[in-house]
Amino acid sequence: MNRDSPWILQLLDRTLPHDLHHLLGDLEEEFRDTRSRKPIRAYLELYFHILTALPLFMKQTVLWSLVMLKNYLTVTWRNLTKSKVFSFINILGLSVSMAVCLLIILFIIDQKSYDRFHEQADRIYRVTTNYNSPHNNQFEDYATAPAVLAEPLQNQFPGIERVSRIRGNFSAEIRYKNTTVPLEGLYADTTFFEIFSFELTRGNPETALRDPGSIILTNSSARKIFGEVDPMGKSVTALGNRDFIVTGIISDDYRTHFRFEALVSYSTLTGTPGYQKSLDKWRLSMSNDYLYLLLTENTDPDELAYRIASLIPIHLGDNGEEDAVDHFNLQSITDINLGPAMANEIGLVMPGIIAWFMGGFAVIITLIACFNYVSLTVARAINRSKEVGVRKVMGAFRSNVIKQFLAESVIIALIALIFASVLLKWLLPEFNNLFLIHFLDNQITIDLWKNLTVYAVFILFSIFIGISAGFYPALYLSSFKPASVLKGTSSVRGLSGQTIRKIITVSQFTFSILFIITALILTRQFNHMVNTDYGFTREQIVNVALQDVPYDRFRNAMQQLPEVERVAATSHIPALGQIHGVWMNAEGVPEKIRAHSFKVDEHYIETTGLKLIAGRNFNPDRATDSTEAVILSEVTVERLNLGKPHQAIGSTVTVDGKSHTVVGVIENFISADPLRRGNPIVLIYAPDRAYYAIVKVQENSMSDFLDDLENSWADLGSLHSLKFKLLNEQLEENPITNIFLDFLKVVGLLSIFSIFISCLGLLGLAMYSAENRMKEIGIRKVLGASITDIVLLLSRDYLWLVAIAVIIGTPLAWLANSLWLQMVSNKAEIGPLLFMIGIAGTVVLALLTIGSQTIRAAMENTVKNLRSE
Repeated sequence: MNRDSPWILQLLDRTLPHDLHHLLGDLEEEFRDTRSRKPIRAYLELYFHILTALPLFMKQTVLWSLVMLKNYLTVTWRNLTKSKVFSFINILGLSVSMAVCLLIILFIIDQKSYDRFHEQADRIYRVTTNYNSPHNNQFEDYATAPAVLAEPLQNQFPGIERVSRIRGNFSAEIRYKNTTVPLEGLYADTTFFEIFSFELTRGNPETALRDPGSIILTNSSARKIFGEVDPMGKSVTALGNRDFIVTGIISDDYRTHFRFEALVSYSTLTGTPGYQKSLDKWRLSMSNDYLYLLLTENTDPDELAYRIASLIPIHLGDNGEEDAVDHFNLQSITDINLGPAMANEIGLVMPGIIAWFMGGFAVIITLIACFNYVSLTVARAINRSKEVGVRKVMGAFRSNVIKQFLAESVIIALIALIFASVLLKWLLPEFNNLFLIHFLDNQITIDLWKNLTVYAVFILFSIFIGISAGFYPALYLSSFKPASVLKGTSSVRGLSGQTIRKIITVSQFTFSILFIITALILTRQFNHMVNTDYGFTREQIVNVALQDVPYDRFRNAMQQLPEVERVAATSHIPALGQIHGVWMNAEGVPEKIRAHSFKVDEHYIETTGLKLIAGRNFNPDRATDSTEAVILSEVTVERLNLGKPHQAIGSTVTVDGKSHTVVGVIENFISADPLRRGNPIVLIYAPDRAYYAIVKVQENSMSDFLDDLENSWADLGSLHSLKFKLLNEQLEENPITNIFLDFLKVVGLLSIFSIFISCLGLLGLAMYSAENRMKEIGIRKVLGASITDIVLLLSRDYLWLVAIAVIIGTPLAWLANSLWLQMVSNKAEIGPLLFMIGIAGTVVLALLTIGSQTIRAAMENTVKNLRSE
């Protein structure tokens, strides 16, 4: 077909089967003959002939495609049954890697479904703030925004249709008759139901959040409080707060980033003078208030965010706080879950970095499995070279051969999909049981077998894997020249099959060594964290939330119990991730440091087992201790350049701008979480600001004490139920530790999968090599070679490849682990032994894999092999 031929003839030339191309030649010849005399008629006749012949063309094309598909299926099935072991290795390797990838795909599909049920989801945005945080003195993104901006946003910007204020700090124990239930929830504006598509199963959405004291309960909360009683219009009491009227019931089955058991009218806040004052101030409303906007059609959110920035000097300037805000952003509601991590999130949102992290691991596992397919297919190329030669001699183009091998690869991937789906049914519950998934309440809820979207995605993914794995083998095999392969020789340009196999084997074992060494280092670090010396007593300690009970009354009650050794007060519990940060600097030293502060009483050091190494403890008889005295940790003394611990006594330091005198120095303890050691710490005498009481219980008396604690709490007359935790249990349930354990489980599983798939590939190559060298092995044995000589001969090339992988993978593992260990101050000692164990384990598995085939080949009957040859 010439370049100046009509476009429609060129198109048909590319799409029609080759046995119909003679018809195109006739059409073109007739067209050219007529065009020289009557151009318009030539085109009309051409299109007429094509249109009348089109049904035949389509029929022939479909029939030809079906014939070729049948041929591809037949050839694929013959190759699968002819080489059962190699087929099994390919399918098993692909199915394992695909199961991991399908799990990640399910996770992302499920997490991206959050908040898409809103009818106006494409127009709902959240105002986020780039804010100079007073906690770390640097700008960062906050999910919150000042409530004071709601009115100007609604009135001054035509692109905004509705504004809804939400406050995220409703927490109360709700009592109805003799039932008390703790609830967490949100304060919401009257426009809440005008923007979001939450539906009330009971109540009127237009009035449910209108009046102060209105509360909407979820179905589950209503059942906990009222049982089978109709809750509508009932009055409930929030202990220590006020009465509420139930104005609505809402379903709690939505996939949304909002987490609430109750919605309370925002007017409940604005009707309270103290709250109203805080809502008008930037810093006071920054921590808990959120602004959601419903934009008008065709409004550009980026342009609108730029215009909203003009409100910063106008509405925040009077407070002298405009320098704390750099700019505002508008975040689509569908981008909140799996979006960028922000401070002060309204709920437990899954950060997008988690999906990227898991996706990266899935890609690596998939690459290892695809490498297997490429390696084994290329290794067996010589066995299929004559097939390619015969096809080309019979008239097949290179494109036809490529299509054949790609189709074969896709079919194998679809078979692997079946096994991957079975493995996925085991992986899915294990994934949902990970602490992080439970903690964020983000379990995968997609029904695997009923969701058509999942079916479509899985099939498309398996086709993609099949094409990816089979692309290079198809190009390689289709490049064979018929004359060469039919004579028994072949020459292929580019990388040879042997070179590709070597590169792939080295890559696979490099990844395996990286994962195995990383898993060993994570295990060592986890054990170190679990068994670390926290610097304080963790045995026989019970932490009690004081709530509405004064600390002095609680302490007096505890001292009456025979099981109690000591009682102390504290603002929060160390090593659980809670941080109360303050800025500190010493007299004459302008540079400030960030320290973790604890408000305590004079019994805290003795009760928690902290070691006072210089100075004295707090003394309530000294009036200045309650206003001026502080006790510092050794690290704080060092960071403030106060000299030795005893030299620091009597020094003047500032804590958040207020002067204090150092009266004592203690040994450092873990104040934030088990991953960090050596944070500056300051103890401040303020028992009136304590939220917890620490009770040290005598040995073997814990059960008796807990019984007495229940009775004592009832006698104290608190409106709230008793809330306590054993410190040992709190440390074991620490989210930081459990998330680290999740990470260890994931990397450990990937290590197993990685080395398993790599050894599968090595097994296939060793089997193929042994099968194709049987005649050579027989001749060598006849000439006097021992079994050991044969094993070494067959293993040598593969062992060199594993050795190269060790040389590459070991420094790579050291570099990768050094990066994350730099962020850990409480780190375990990582010596060369861990690397040696990881390397030795990999090499031993490789030796066992290779040896299983080489020994078998070396021990085969020589006479039998030579006779068959």
